[in-house]
Amino acid sequence: MDEERDIENALHAYGERIRFKQRLAKIHANTDMKAMRRAADSYQSGLEQSGQIRELWKTYRTTLAVAASAAIITTFGSIFLYRSYQQSHKQEQQYSQLSKEIQAVKSSQRKLWSDLNGRGRALSLNPGQVAGTGFLITGDGYFVTNNHIIRDADSVYVQSNKGEVYKARVVYADQPHDLAFLQLCDDSAFRPLPPVPYSFDAHSSDLGERVYTLGYPREEIVYGEGYLSSGTGYRGDSTAYQVAIGVNPGNSGGPLLNEKGAIIGIISGKQTTSEGVSFAVKTNYLLESLNSIPADSLKGQPVRLNRKNTLATLSRKQQIKRMQDYVYQVKVFKHKE
Repeated sequence: MDEERDIENALHAYGERIRFKQRLAKIHANTDMKAMRRAADSYQSGLEQSGQIRELWKTYRTTLAVAASAAIITTFGSIFLYRSYQQSHKQEQQYSQLSKEIQAVKSSQRKLWSDLNGRGRALSLNPGQVAGTGFLITGDGYFVTNNHIIRDADSVYVQSNKGEVYKARVVYADQPHDLAFLQLCDDSAFRPLPPVPYSFDAHSSDLGERVYTLGYPREEIVYGEGYLSSGTGYRGDSTAYQVAIGVNPGNSGGPLLNEKGAIIGIISGKQTTSEGVSFAVKTNYLLESLNSIPADSLKGQPVRLNRKNTLATLSRKQQIKRMQDYVYQVKVFKHKE
């Protein structure tokens, strides 16, 4: 409101300045300049000097007063407009800085909220007995990982690359395809993200196609790239691909993407007898499993997958930056027997 008032006052002053200029121009147009020059000549000639001065003053004192007033108003109006601009520019700078500070406060509050709920502290003291990777399939909190990661878990938590921790509810487990669907939006601390930037490609991928993955073999997100080396998985499993990417414990459940940034699979394991040989469940089985989830398990919140791939035209580096917020570390807790 103060900024709007300053703008209004500046415009008002500018209008007054214009009106004074117009008035001055009108007076100037009506002034008998020849008479003034004759009077001046008479003055210079010394003819009735004092009387001429008095006559000039009587005749033109109104005009001179208006001209002086216009000059004063114009000067102060210009100063006012300049200071208003400076103040407005300063307010814009302050607003920009305030916006950054607000984001920092929000981030601090989220971390504090996690600590108040014992999440960050609990995970630092007990990092979990099983850890893997998973990723959002919708921006509003539906999530997929491997079933072998969450099997027999007493509690499941996920942690973002920013350190935010959320409790996850297991919605559905598909043991034959080693898939599990979780829900983060069941946790009141979770705030929905924009729609996921990737799409889900259920078509068969070609041998030699370049692929990459993101996962958590350690406490920070790790990138790996390679190529599709077989259309079947371990021992000819038709539900999986074989990929030439070196993965480690913790990569399980991570997304496998093609060069266009479309999900073509979910990392599920590696071959221990061969270096750099890994396997990924094909996306079409993820979609089949998704359609098999009972309606009551979704609590009336249907899963709507994104069909628009906004990564397709981006470079690999840009794709990775866009994806990182949607890939999480999965931490599982089980009672020891």
